[in-house]
Amino acid sequence: MLDDARPVVVTGSDGTVIAQNKSARRMLGPGTGKYCWDVVGKMEKSKKLPCRQGCVMKLLASDVDTQETQFKQAGKQRDISCRAMNGVVVCMFSSEGHEPSKMWPSLSTREQEILRMLADGETTSSTADRLDVCESTIRTHVERIRSKLCVNTRAAAVAEGFRLGFLE
Repeated sequence: MLDDARPVVVTGSDGTVIAQNKSARRMLGPGTGKYCWDVVGKMEKSKKLPCRQGCVMKLLASDVDTQETQFKQAGKQRDISCRAMNGVVVCMFSSEGHEPSKMWPSLSTREQEILRMLADGETTSSTADRLDVCESTIRTHVERIRSKLCVNTRAAAVAEGFRLGFLE
Protein backbone atom coordinates (compact mmCIF):
# COMPACT_ATOMS: atom_id res chain seq x y z
CA MET A 1 0.00 0.00 0.00
CA LEU A 2 2.82 2.44 0.89
CA ASP A 3 4.50 1.85 -2.47
CA ASP A 4 1.61 3.56 -4.27
CA ALA A 5 1.85 6.52 -1.92
CA ARG A 6 4.11 9.54 -1.83
CA PRO A 7 7.85 8.95 -2.17
CA VAL A 8 9.49 8.11 1.19
CA VAL A 9 13.19 7.82 2.05
CA VAL A 10 14.47 6.59 5.44
CA THR A 11 18.02 7.42 6.54
CA GLY A 12 20.10 6.12 9.39
CA SER A 13 21.76 8.36 11.95
CA ASP A 14 24.87 8.66 9.76
CA GLY A 15 22.82 9.97 6.82
CA THR A 16 22.88 6.84 4.66
CA VAL A 17 19.64 5.76 3.03
CA ILE A 18 18.47 2.54 4.70
CA ALA A 19 15.10 2.24 2.91
CA GLN A 20 12.97 3.84 0.24
CA ASN A 21 9.61 2.90 -1.25
CA LYS A 22 8.94 2.23 -4.94
CA SER A 23 7.72 5.79 -5.49
CA ALA A 24 11.02 7.14 -4.14
CA ARG A 25 13.04 4.75 -6.31
CA ARG A 26 11.11 5.90 -9.38
CA MET A 27 11.67 9.56 -8.49
CA LEU A 28 15.28 9.38 -7.23
CA GLY A 29 16.70 6.11 -8.49
CA PRO A 30 18.16 3.46 -6.19
CA GLY A 31 19.63 5.10 -3.10
CA THR A 32 20.08 2.44 -0.43
CA GLY A 33 23.57 2.68 1.06
CA LYS A 34 24.22 6.16 -0.35
CA TYR A 35 24.13 9.41 1.58
CA CYS A 36 20.68 11.00 1.60
CA TRP A 37 22.03 14.40 0.54
CA ASP A 38 23.67 12.72 -2.47
CA VAL A 39 20.42 10.99 -3.46
CA VAL A 40 17.77 13.60 -2.65
CA GLY A 41 20.06 16.59 -3.05
CA LYS A 42 20.95 15.66 -6.61
CA MET A 43 17.39 15.46 -7.98
CA GLU A 44 17.38 16.61 -11.56
CA LYS A 45 15.85 20.00 -12.36
CA SER A 46 15.30 20.85 -8.67
CA LYS A 47 15.82 24.22 -7.00
CA LYS A 48 15.94 25.21 -3.33
CA LEU A 49 16.38 21.72 -1.87
CA PRO A 50 17.37 21.78 1.82
CA CYS A 51 19.74 18.83 1.40
CA ARG A 52 23.34 19.47 2.44
CA GLN A 53 26.12 17.24 3.67
CA GLY A 54 25.38 16.40 7.31
CA CYS A 55 21.77 17.68 7.23
CA VAL A 56 20.47 14.40 8.70
CA MET A 57 22.81 14.57 11.68
CA LYS A 58 21.92 18.24 12.25
CA LEU A 59 18.20 17.42 12.29
CA LEU A 60 18.71 14.51 14.70
CA ALA A 61 20.80 16.71 17.02
CA SER A 62 18.38 19.66 16.98
CA ASP A 63 15.34 20.35 19.14
CA VAL A 64 13.19 20.39 15.99
CA ASP A 65 11.63 17.05 15.04
CA THR A 66 10.39 18.00 11.55
CA GLN A 67 11.84 20.15 8.79
CA GLU A 68 9.44 21.08 5.99
CA THR A 69 10.69 22.77 2.83
CA GLN A 70 9.10 23.79 -0.45
CA PHE A 71 11.15 23.40 -3.61
CA LYS A 72 10.67 23.34 -7.35
CA GLN A 73 11.26 20.30 -9.50
CA ALA A 74 10.90 20.59 -13.25
CA GLY A 75 8.82 23.74 -12.74
CA LYS A 76 6.39 22.11 -10.28
CA GLN A 77 6.03 23.12 -6.64
CA ARG A 78 6.78 20.22 -4.26
CA ASP A 79 7.32 19.78 -0.55
CA ILE A 80 9.75 17.63 1.38
CA SER A 81 9.08 16.89 5.02
CA CYS A 82 11.90 15.26 6.99
CA ARG A 83 11.01 13.95 10.43
CA ALA A 84 13.53 12.77 13.03
CA MET A 85 12.31 9.82 15.08
CA ASN A 86 13.98 7.06 17.04
CA GLY A 87 17.44 7.75 15.61
CA VAL A 88 16.40 7.82 11.95
CA VAL A 89 15.08 10.51 9.62
CA VAL A 90 12.07 9.81 7.41
CA CYS A 91 11.68 12.11 4.42
CA MET A 92 8.36 12.23 2.60
CA PHE A 93 7.68 14.13 -0.60
CA SER A 94 4.41 15.67 -1.69
CA SER A 95 3.38 17.15 -4.98
CA GLU A 96 1.61 20.39 -5.75
CA GLY A 97 -1.50 20.92 -3.67
CA HIS A 98 -0.55 18.79 -0.65
CA GLU A 99 0.17 20.48 2.65
CA PRO A 100 3.36 19.12 4.24
CA SER A 101 1.70 18.89 7.66
CA LYS A 102 -0.98 16.63 6.17
CA MET A 103 1.60 14.13 4.89
CA TRP A 104 2.08 12.29 8.18
CA PRO A 105 -0.64 9.93 9.36
CA SER A 106 -2.80 11.20 12.18
CA LEU A 107 -4.72 9.01 14.56
CA SER A 108 -7.75 10.12 16.54
CA THR A 109 -7.52 10.16 20.33
CA ARG A 110 -9.57 6.94 20.46
CA GLU A 111 -7.37 5.27 17.82
CA GLN A 112 -4.26 6.20 19.81
CA GLU A 113 -5.86 4.77 22.96
CA ILE A 114 -6.65 1.50 21.17
CA LEU A 115 -3.16 1.37 19.65
CA ARG A 116 -1.69 1.71 23.17
CA MET A 117 -3.91 -1.15 24.34
CA LEU A 118 -2.75 -3.30 21.41
CA ALA A 119 0.84 -2.53 22.39
CA ASP A 120 0.01 -3.65 25.94
CA GLY A 121 -1.17 -7.00 24.55
CA GLU A 122 -4.90 -6.46 24.91
CA THR A 123 -7.21 -8.51 22.68
CA THR A 124 -10.23 -7.23 20.79
CA SER A 125 -12.48 -8.66 23.50
CA SER A 126 -10.55 -7.25 26.46
CA THR A 127 -10.23 -3.84 24.79
CA ALA A 128 -13.98 -3.76 24.12
CA ASP A 129 -14.66 -4.66 27.76
CA ARG A 130 -12.30 -2.00 29.11
CA LEU A 131 -13.77 0.70 26.86
CA ASP A 132 -17.37 -0.54 27.27
CA VAL A 133 -17.99 -0.81 23.53
CA CYS A 134 -18.80 -3.64 21.10
CA GLU A 135 -16.02 -5.82 19.70
CA SER A 136 -17.05 -4.73 16.20
CA THR A 137 -16.27 -1.12 17.18
CA ILE A 138 -12.76 -2.14 18.23
CA ARG A 139 -12.28 -4.10 14.98
CA THR A 140 -13.35 -1.02 13.00
CA HIS A 141 -10.86 1.17 14.89
CA VAL A 142 -8.08 -1.38 14.34
CA GLU A 143 -8.83 -1.50 10.60
CA ARG A 144 -8.67 2.30 10.43
CA ILE A 145 -5.39 2.33 12.35
CA ARG A 146 -3.92 -0.29 9.99
CA SER A 147 -5.12 1.67 6.97
CA LYS A 148 -3.75 5.01 8.21
CA LEU A 149 -0.39 3.47 9.09
CA CYS A 150 -0.23 1.47 5.83
CA VAL A 151 0.33 -1.88 7.56
CA ASN A 152 -1.30 -5.31 7.31
CA THR A 153 -1.21 -6.67 10.85
CA ARG A 154 -1.81 -5.52 14.42
CA ALA A 155 1.83 -6.23 15.27
CA ALA A 156 2.96 -4.07 12.36
CA ALA A 157 0.59 -1.31 13.53
CA VAL A 158 2.22 -1.39 16.97
CA ALA A 159 5.71 -1.32 15.45
CA GLU A 160 4.74 1.58 13.19
CA GLY A 161 3.13 3.32 16.17
CA PHE A 162 6.46 3.22 18.00
CA ARG A 163 8.37 4.35 14.90
CA LEU A 164 6.06 7.31 14.30
CA GLY A 165 6.01 8.35 17.95
CA PHE A 166 2.41 7.44 18.79
CA LEU A 167 3.76 4.97 21.36
CA GLU A 168 6.66 5.29 23.79
